[in-house]
Amino acid sequence: MTFSDSLVKALYIARKDIRVYYLKAPNFTYGLLMPVALYLAFGSTGQLSPETLISGLVSLVILFGTTSIEAVSVVTEKTTGTLERLLAAPVSLTSLLMGKALAGFALGPVTAVLALIPITLLSGASIANPLLVFAAITVSSFTFAALGILVSVYAKWIPEAQMYSNFLRFPMAFLGGAFLPYSSMPPILQTVSRALPLTYTIEAMKEAMSSPFVTQTYLIDMVVLVVFSVVFMAAASRTLAKRLG
Repeated sequence: MTFSDSLVKALYIARKDIRVYYLKAPNFTYGLLMPVALYLAFGSTGQLSPETLISGLVSLVILFGTTSIEAVSVVTEKTTGTLERLLAAPVSLTSLLMGKALAGFALGPVTAVLALIPITLLSGASIANPLLVFAAITVSSFTFAALGILVSVYAKWIPEAQMYSNFLRFPMAFLGGAFLPYSSMPPILQTVSRALPLTYTIEAMKEAMSSPFVTQTYLIDMVVLVVFSVVFMAAASRTLAKRLG
């Protein structure tokens, strides 16, 4: 199977997932309402700068939204046997997981823009380089979609997948720099924060909002997010292959 064939099959799978799963309630509950609720509870004290507020909220929306759609699509198709039927089509496991990731990748920018535009207008903040912000959003969307796939392959039903996801999402929300700037954390928490992909999303967003040029920090953040994506996809592929026998 050539690369172009694999890509075409992945795009068809992504299109199917978008059509079938986009309007599921968990995608909106966890993708938009949960991050907004977190900020109303912890971030509306007036002590956060507009850049921290925007980058943190948008990053959380991407994290919760993309992982939620993967929890719905992957777990549903595992329980119904759809994954096995797709693999017998024949569709390679790589194409299958890539299609799943592309669906979450497509959802991320949509939910991010829904959060980015109003909060930017309300806060009066300016964005130095909108293209770099969008690039950070798109790369992060794929990273968190891959994370959602990895978590979901261990779950047997959707609430279980959401529970597993929350074990990762909530620590990342508080240790990734969304509510507390990285520089204000104790050294041990800074070390933990550097192991979380959300930290690099928020940092890249802040860099793009404050500088019209591509900075070294921004480049490093983007490279790290790509590395996370590769690791998550490889781990998900290996785990799913074992579970499907």
